[in-house]
Amino acid sequence: MRFTRFLAALSGIFLFAATADAAQVLRRPVGSEPESLDPQKTTSADPIAIDQDLFVGLAVLDKDEKPVPGAAQGWDVSADRRIWTFHLRPDAKWSNGDPVTSADFLYSFRRLVDPATGASSSVALSQVVGYDAIISGQEKDLSKLGVEAPDPLTLRITLSEPRVAFAFLITDWSLLPLHRASIEQWGRAWTQPGHLVSNGPYSLVSWTPQSDIVLKKNPLFYDADAVKIDEVHWLNVEDAASGLRRFRAGELDWIGLGRNDIDWAKKNLRDQYHFAPANQLTFMPINMTKGPLAQDVRLREALNLAIDRDVLVGKIDPRGEQAAYSLLPPVISDYTAQPMSFIAESHAERLEKAKSLMAAAGFGPEHPLTVTASYSGNESNRQLLLAIGAMWKPIGVDLKLDGKEFQIMMSSVNQRNYEIAILTEAPSYNDYEYALGGFRGDAGLFNVTGYASDKFDDLFKRGSVATDVAVRRDFMQRAERTLTEDFPFIPLEFGVLNRVINPKLRGPVATQSNPQTRLLSFEP
Repeated sequence: MRFTRFLAALSGIFLFAATADAAQVLRRPVGSEPESLDPQKTTSADPIAIDQDLFVGLAVLDKDEKPVPGAAQGWDVSADRRIWTFHLRPDAKWSNGDPVTSADFLYSFRRLVDPATGASSSVALSQVVGYDAIISGQEKDLSKLGVEAPDPLTLRITLSEPRVAFAFLITDWSLLPLHRASIEQWGRAWTQPGHLVSNGPYSLVSWTPQSDIVLKKNPLFYDADAVKIDEVHWLNVEDAASGLRRFRAGELDWIGLGRNDIDWAKKNLRDQYHFAPANQLTFMPINMTKGPLAQDVRLREALNLAIDRDVLVGKIDPRGEQAAYSLLPPVISDYTAQPMSFIAESHAERLEKAKSLMAAAGFGPEHPLTVTASYSGNESNRQLLLAIGAMWKPIGVDLKLDGKEFQIMMSSVNQRNYEIAILTEAPSYNDYEYALGGFRGDAGLFNVTGYASDKFDDLFKRGSVATDVAVRRDFMQRAERTLTEDFPFIPLEFGVLNRVINPKLRGPVATQSNPQTRLLSFEP
């Protein structure tokens, strides 16, 4: 899901974290080894967060997750909202001293849409003139993309239609600028220490696989004076329990708590414990490209009906979450989520309906449907799936579990080589297009379900180009309602942040799933 999507596919037990040896050093954990530090190749939350420490795009998100000037000191938008002109900072430099120019963004955007790059997703540019023809391979000339660099400090982007959300989209990690000379010199090795040249608040110092990634403050960053953290140590942490031990030992500055540690932390670390609702959804994507679940909506609806979400959030995974029946969580601003139609029914009513649907599709306890769920291998996901398997048993579903290392699982999911899976999505910004966009037919790897609906695509497209806020919202709500009628996914719970945080750490660390390091600081 564009999930810029990021997809964001989190492994489920904890989110992200950090520590201080001294007031200027932040240590934050990595839940899995990054697959890459190339912003155009990453798909999961950890490498995206690291990329956002290393690079800065035309615009960035502030502490309130609103778009503000980044590498561009400002921008103009034409009256028809189709032409966006960005004015770059004249003092912006790469970490090797080279000036950051519009040619860097031009190169990066063209590389992103070039089919030869194999980018994880380029949908942030999907409404730029020329995009469709280039992505489809019909147009080989990358200069036909509607991006121009009329002078070194000006970048002009021409959209095929207006896009209210473009100010958010321009903050997408896939649109971070890249240093062309480094890529051409080092090839695939350009992201390694000593090779990677960045323009963000930090530079890459070292990368020890399965151990840590160390960054240091970039003195050439345009806003270096405002950056308070001198070093960032991204530390591999096996699980929430070991993360808590490391936090208590002073090795991490914050950690997301596993459910078994929340009550203890409330009692014993009261001045360090923080709780907040989050822009997160734990859900089960359904592979819509093959198999009986893809072919029969009755089966998908039955799977949704039979799950008692109140039991999941109240007994199986009690962390303060809210049961989820829609794609969009309640923290999304200026939007009314469109839940599945059975939300008002009792669980007993839902279960009887699920049995009827399964029987009509030819399945039941005497002739069960076997379904295999892929998951990242952590105990929290396993417990959720065991409970769900028990809930599905009475309607005639035999659930098999397939636990894998996170990167292996995500590779299977991205290739749609799975039946169902369990993921957590944490959108990068507070706008309803983010998660909905992951179900578009052209969303690439971020459409992990492979869902394809002309009706959904049309509603999303009409909403995305609407310039009236109310009209835009209405189309997007209708698009979500289409999803919840087609059941290409199984929403489980809306996420929360249960964290213990170094009391001296300041910034949006308690309320954001993945806060940017440059927004954090330690009090004296």
